[in-house]
Amino acid sequence: MDPCLRLALLETADVPTQRYDELLVTPIPPDTDEGRWTDRSELFEAVPDGIDTTIRSLAGITDYPDVGILHLVESAVGDLAPLAALPSLRLLSLGVTPAADLRPLLDCARLTRVDVDWHTPEQREVLVTLADRGVHVDSLLPDPSTLTAPFADQNLKLAVIDLLGLPLPTAEFFDEYELDEANLARVLAIELTQEQLDGIERLHWTGGGYTIQHAVWSQWDGETDEFDIRSLDGIETLRNLKRLEVTPLKLIPEEQLAALRARSVTVTSW
Repeated sequence: MDPCLRLALLETADVPTQRYDELLVTPIPPDTDEGRWTDRSELFEAVPDGIDTTIRSLAGITDYPDVGILHLVESAVGDLAPLAALPSLRLLSLGVTPAADLRPLLDCARLTRVDVDWHTPEQREVLVTLADRGVHVDSLLPDPSTLTAPFADQNLKLAVIDLLGLPLPTAEFFDEYELDEANLARVLAIELTQEQLDGIERLHWTGGGYTIQHAVWSQWDGETDEFDIRSLDGIETLRNLKRLEVTPLKLIPEEQLAALRARSVTVTSW
């Protein structure tokens, strides 16, 4: 087995050591149900300098049929055939080589989300087929920054979607402790009609405490500034807005706040 794949399968196990040489002979629990390998993995730090930290083979993973989640960011795999023998596999994040055959993914009947980049039309065709089956395929999504219309700031659009109480896409996470760009794209892809925008008279937002934030960052703790609004460009589409309550206000250009006040909109911290 690839040494780093072994560590990935041990990542969530209660291992008695973090010494690389000992980890290589530490038994993997037979009922292990996930593998995780990113540069934030605890066992990633166990790999000595000079040793390749990229997973390049999935050989041996078929010995663990309960595996349902593989979040293997630090990988470049050429043979995906072992995945077809994992009956429980639901979530897959995997780096692949340009020549990799992705067709084994079509035999993974329980897949619900795939984060696999494509390099060739043949690889993309497989991913499109999965998407047509209802699988969430991250690499087919546009960049979230292109989905913020009619606003410039993605957080302003999130605030509007949240206020309107629109149904949110089903969210599954590879890592609940970081912002999920693909889930963000799925939420921002929600289209807003002018009729909906005209129904908003009061808009409020702050850096934490909203359901929609946890739809794109499951374990969001509100301690950093990823959800702060920094621009009000496009807010003129809220034609009946009477009150805007945002915290922190200081990140928004003063001229944009002044333009709202000139429209007799009350602007205050939330």
